[in-house]
Amino acid sequence: MASNPQAGGRTLYDLKSLDGRQLSPFGQRVHLALRHKGLEVDRIVPVRFVDKETIAFAKSQSVPVLVDGDKVVADSWRIANHLEDTYPGRPSLFGGEAGRALARYFNNWCGLWLTPEIASFILFDMLDHIDEEDRAYIRRTREPRFGPLEELNETRAVRLPAFQKALDPLRLTVKQNGNLHGATPGMADFMVAAAFHWAEQSSRFALLQTDDPLYSWSRRLNGTSHEQR
Repeated sequence: MASNPQAGGRTLYDLKSLDGRQLSPFGQRVHLALRHKGLEVDRIVPVRFVDKETIAFAKSQSVPVLVDGDKVVADSWRIANHLEDTYPGRPSLFGGEAGRALARYFNNWCGLWLTPEIASFILFDMLDHIDEEDRAYIRRTREPRFGPLEELNETRAVRLPAFQKALDPLRLTVKQNGNLHGATPGMADFMVAAAFHWAEQSSRFALLQTDDPLYSWSRRLNGTSHEQR
């Protein structure tokens, strides 16, 4: 049966893990956006991959879903725009339409390249943090695209240098500007940093070296200490 959220307050439907880890880069984007806006969440509802009926009320097949008063918003990009437009008096996620366009670019870049690339390194390890039904779901939905997860795991060390090299434009921008958005972080930063946070939460396989500017930048934005690696 579909969940029936109460009107009023703010509820976030986010991906469930067995041990409290953040296994959704899209959910993490919303957490970072809410924190930047200074907005509290009254309730977080954990949702497994297979719990489609729980979020059916939002006409969505996946988290995150935000219920903000009488508004129901699915998809991290749409949630970011909702927060920006609904709470203009709070710190901006975009800093104007140019920043919104920049964030849209990184939303597309993450969807088309960064997120699937990271997935190819961590999906096998992520199975350790979800239940049996969700493991079967991941294999059923991801292996047609990526191939057997065990094979991905076996080849990831060989593939890693090319992945790290492809991050050079991102790395240089962060090194020069401090953030992708400029002197202060914005939604463009939160999208990319959330992907690296997802990787660290899902797997002990290190995509970034500790002396990489992207490593310290991502951890700063995600509020992650060095001891948590």
